[in-house]
Amino acid sequence: MSTVQFNVTKRDSLGKEASKKFRRDGLIPAVVYGKNKENLNINVNHLKLKQIFKSDAGENTIIEMQVEDSDIKKKVLLKEAHLDTLTSNPIHLDFYEINESEKVKVSCPLKFTGKPEGVKNGGVIQTLANEVQVQCLPENIPNNIEIDIAHLEIGETFRVEDLTEVEGVDIVSNPNSTVLSILAPRLITETQEASSEEEGEEQQEESSEEKPAESDKEEGK
Repeated sequence: MSTVQFNVTKRDSLGKEASKKFRRDGLIPAVVYGKNKENLNINVNHLKLKQIFKSDAGENTIIEMQVEDSDIKKKVLLKEAHLDTLTSNPIHLDFYEINESEKVKVSCPLKFTGKPEGVKNGGVIQTLANEVQVQCLPENIPNNIEIDIAHLEIGETFRVEDLTEVEGVDIVSNPNSTVLSILAPRLITETQEASSEEEGEEQQEESSEEKPAESDKEEGK
């Protein structure tokens, strides 16, 4: 578990115009909510928050939030970041106030180690998941879950159920979900060729539909 202290300001002005002004000043409008807790509207410094999330814990860093010019203190986790569709910059943040005695559900990054035997023999890694959902007490939130994939051969698959148990942490993602597979080069080529053929057939069909029939041409003479 990683914990940092972070000062924020209370946000009294609400609405789109006020939010735009805050963002121009380098602040991100945000809300803090929690179980049986009253919502708290705040502004956070964008650059300082980015530095916090560069730690090993990333977005699972527990933030000890202090509201400036008040005695309000809260321990929170980032729950959701709403991003601008064009720039991908955050335009609003949702923080969840945690209770240290209650479990929370978070996304935990997966860290792959080792070079698969299948890759050494010409195979290619196909990664389908870079994180899993876990549930645990805040103090037990892992920075990541490490997976040794060195033993995987061509044709083999690593699923959620194959993850090593982490003490104090429940993995709640679908156990049958595939995390990673080692594909044979031929299979990848065949998949790509099949996809290309399907696209070609669709384009040909569209082209045929757009062309007028010969009888239509004659009628138009």
